Amino acid sequence: TKHAQCLKDLADLGTIFETAAPIDDGDGCGISRPITVRDILPGIKLAPEATFRCETALQLAKLTRETIIPAARIALADKGDLKGIHQASAYVCRNRNGAETGKISEHARGNAIDIAALEFEKGTVPMVIAAQDDGSLPAAFQRSLNASACLYFTTVLSPGSDEAHQDHLHLDVIERKSGYRFCR
Repeated sequence: TKHAQCLKDLADLGTIFETAAPIDDGDGCGISRPITVRDILPGIKLAPEATFRCETALQLAKLTRETIIPAARIALADKGDLKGIHQASAYVCRNRNGAETGKISEHARGNAIDIAALEFEKGTVPMVIAAQDDGSLPAAFQRSLNASACLYFTTVLSPGSDEAHQDHLHLDVIERKSGYRFCR
């Protein structure tokens, strides 16, 4: 099955995770086959540990291995190796942007993860609004992360993309018609 292949692919990447019991919180909230991830890649903690769908975890592991680590070696070389990803929200039963009414959040289906900061050997780098006129390497790193995340996730809301996303990077794997991706 697709789920079994995802679990295998995740294990092959060295992700440390456990399968969890199905979650059904009503109102459309839940995950039929959730996993809880402790280390997204060997030696790189997901802090706090996160519960979501395997596909969300797999895309985060790939993004981390193929984009975050190489880009950080260039742009944030003085910070040392990546040691952790600080997440602000994984599975949670709520509407989009925490609104009282409206569409259910992809977080409520286990499809989303919010990245608040990256932890390196020599310090933590928060997700920030990368002004286009900021020519520093850290700003270039943030912009490259925002852009490259859309190769892995179907929705990317960068810090500053709207009122609800000022201090984190929202990533989700919602399926849309014709493979459309929303990158802001």
